[in-house]
Amino acid sequence: MDYLPKSDIDKIISEYNIDVDSTTLIKIENQKDSTNVFRVHRSDLIEELYIIDTEEGKNIACHPHILGKSLENQAFNAALEAAKAMSQLTTLSTTDQESIVVENVLRAGPGYELHTAFRELNAGRAFNDVWIRLKYEKPSYRSHGDESDIGLNIVYEDFKTLPRQKEITLLKPDTEASGKTGQKAIERMVRKCKEVESTIKEIILYGFISIPALKAMNETVKRHGIKLVAFSIEDITDLAHNNYDMTLYGVDESLWSFSGEIKKLGSIVDPKTLEKLLPEFIPGSDQPGDWSNRQSSVYVTKEKKEHIKVEEHLQNSIKLIESLKRISNFTSWQEKIAENELRLLYSALQSKTASSSKKGK
Repeated sequence: MDYLPKSDIDKIISEYNIDVDSTTLIKIENQKDSTNVFRVHRSDLIEELYIIDTEEGKNIACHPHILGKSLENQAFNAALEAAKAMSQLTTLSTTDQESIVVENVLRAGPGYELHTAFRELNAGRAFNDVWIRLKYEKPSYRSHGDESDIGLNIVYEDFKTLPRQKEITLLKPDTEASGKTGQKAIERMVRKCKEVESTIKEIILYGFISIPALKAMNETVKRHGIKLVAFSIEDITDLAHNNYDMTLYGVDESLWSFSGEIKKLGSIVDPKTLEKLLPEFIPGSDQPGDWSNRQSSVYVTKEKKEHIKVEEHLQNSIKLIESLKRISNFTSWQEKIAENELRLLYSALQSKTASSSKKGK
């Protein structure tokens, strides 16, 4: 499906209360023709808020069967476009290279490939890296609990390369759903900076980002007098009942599973982007998915990586889509999108299962 009639698009915007009126297109030098960068104007959100719309970002958000090396390649190409925008729209261009720090939040953050993209743009020059891993005591897939952060603990950190006596610009690539991990990671960074007599002047977020996460993290940075800038992939989402699922639009499957209630979710997105996403997006699906489980391997410490069995991600994606089909009253074209993706997911699962069986012999 290449396009939808305007009447169908308008109906979806109205039914799911999608905000298509808060974006302005910005021209970025040397960006691809297929890339669009939008500034978001919402009085309830941060002032410097942007959406990065790329072909690769669309693919990742719409197609959970994209994983492993394919995901990494597409994430890198999306990050290249984001890095160009950041270089022109933030203080990065005027900041001393030694004062730029990347906070790698394990396990998901490095998978956004932002640091790799900047290394490509800067001809091999690398920023300072610090590392932190926060982990929920209980399994957290599609469940980030209530508003408290009980059970979210720092299990690993390495801040050895944090610059001393500097004003730092912090790059923080990660999935920001509830914002709780982000808040803890920032608080830890602030404390570590004090230990080396440095201060953070600006934090730049990149990844899939929700409205509640932005609000929560802005409250944190305001307490410390830090400026927050955010670059979100494709849209800025509402957040489902489970504080995990981040969808372009659709029924909140987690709330329905919890109480049987039907609630419709909608994001902030430019009309131009929405028009491209709708023919490929399964309503109610989670755009980033279980990000770390979509990768071939992830860092568990600064030096150590572990191989990922993506079968779990594929099985979970199938389960979510099947549930959405049952509860969402899909139109025929939405049903077709879901069926097409399910075929690709089952095919990928079959391939991975067969490959694992061969290795086990």
